[in-house]
Amino acid sequence: MTPESTASTANIVIIGGGVIGLSVLAELAQTHDDVFLLEAKPRVGQISSTRNSGVIHAGMYYATGSLKATHCVRGVPMLYEFCARYDIPHQRIGKLIVADSLDQTPELEAIKKLGDANGVEGLQLVDHSFIRHREPALASPVALHSPNTGIIEAEALVNKLAALAQERGAHILPGSPVQSVEVKGDLVYLRTPHETIAARCVINSAGLYADAVARMFGYDKHTVYACRGEYAEVVPSRRELIKGLVYPLPLKNGHGLGVHLTPTTGGRLLVGPNSRYRDSKEDYEGDPTPVKDFYEAALHMLPTLRPEDLRASYSGLRPRLQAAHESGFVDWAIEYDPQYPQVIHLIGMESPGLTSCLSLGLSIAKMASEVVT
Repeated sequence: MTPESTASTANIVIIGGGVIGLSVLAELAQTHDDVFLLEAKPRVGQISSTRNSGVIHAGMYYATGSLKATHCVRGVPMLYEFCARYDIPHQRIGKLIVADSLDQTPELEAIKKLGDANGVEGLQLVDHSFIRHREPALASPVALHSPNTGIIEAEALVNKLAALAQERGAHILPGSPVQSVEVKGDLVYLRTPHETIAARCVINSAGLYADAVARMFGYDKHTVYACRGEYAEVVPSRRELIKGLVYPLPLKNGHGLGVHLTPTTGGRLLVGPNSRYRDSKEDYEGDPTPVKDFYEAALHMLPTLRPEDLRASYSGLRPRLQAAHESGFVDWAIEYDPQYPQVIHLIGMESPGLTSCLSLGLSIAKMASEVVT
């Protein structure tokens, strides 16, 4: 029996129900019929989208003109407006990037210069007096203040995007991993454990597994590496140590922003994440980092922190395009498949993907619309 004889038909199929795939789905559903999303897990948003710091980034870390810088800066006001409209828990609490000494001031100035070039608003170098007034427990003599950085309840965002997409007529099929693909003419046949779907356009938004999906089409340009970020949590009795977001200077190898202090919309205070490459894309808990390592990483920022103030928390995996031995800035890959132009690959969609999701939704929906027009 041929795929054509048994396939359901769809206009556009998105593979992967993370926050970016859902944003694209909700956007497309406004103008297109027969839009489907295939999610391997039992529910959407179970992997990277809800296992992160829940930060709305301002956009000062990314190379000017890059996809990350462009969509982060454009996405910030879109996300704040979306949260206000749909009552998604969020707070514009601001962020301090702190230095350990005045000798590190040039590094803060470099971040500010990059942020200014990217169009980030309100960045300001601040002194010890400003820092102590805002965060009395901090020890830093100088910092970069980002007033537009905030926090969001990522799960609420995921659920609202899914609900909006379905209200607009989109179809979400959980528990439907793509097992194989076949391209015949203008149609792509996607086989899941339950059915085969024929699509005019396919968007590969499979997160950690986007490289594996791309290889189903014979496209092996990119490899996604699983980089685990683990968190500790400050015990409730000491939660009031910090009011806003506090970050160290970013890691020089480009592997992350360093262990930071993150209040959540639910009233917790997280310490993390670290950055640990893993061989398995399912390795959330193997060989966990001792809590004392988070204490030691945070102590230079927060000298009144005590070892007993911390306990282990959750972890998440980032879909990174940069191998452990590589360094420097790496952008997202958003590309039409070179052999099958009706296929769009989104690969390495790590942070600031959460902040950028609505901006990405607009752009990628436009790409898909051009395929099916």
